[in-house]
Amino acid sequence: MPELLNMSRELSELKKNLKEASAAIATDPLIIECGTSEPLFTSTEVAIQSMLECLKNNELEKALYQIRECRSLWPNDIFGSRTDDEVQTLLNIYFRHQTLGQSGTYALVGSNQSLSEICTKLMELNIEIRDMIRKAQSYRVINTFLPESSVSGTSL
Repeated sequence: MPELLNMSRELSELKKNLKEASAAIATDPLIIECGTSEPLFTSTEVAIQSMLECLKNNELEKALYQIRECRSLWPNDIFGSRTDDEVQTLLNIYFRHQTLGQSGTYALVGSNQSLSEICTKLMELNIEIRDMIRKAQSYRVINTFLPESSVSGTSL
């Protein structure tokens, strides 16, 4: 039975760390060039895989550098434009990859409301839905009637 998976904490932490890395780059642009060679991506898929590896390995400055490079290689494509928030774009890419082929995954990031209250409501809804599915699965079919294909018309 499918369940809801809450990725809010994971994405909120990643967002906080990406914002810090972005601020560090803004104050010292050389950070981005240290130990990072210019990526030569042959496709957007290769670029996304490289960014995901950077995010997984906590190489956040490198991931930010790569998103900027991809925006110059593929302007206004899946990486957005130079004016789009690069942190949000990386979060979207990460979330899409983590939830590929899954349903019932959600994340609430950067909301002004209390995330715990929203999460509690979502979990309550999940429990209600699971109970309804369990009840529906417990009903037995007593008798089914399928009309014969050879019989036509109706009689009263």
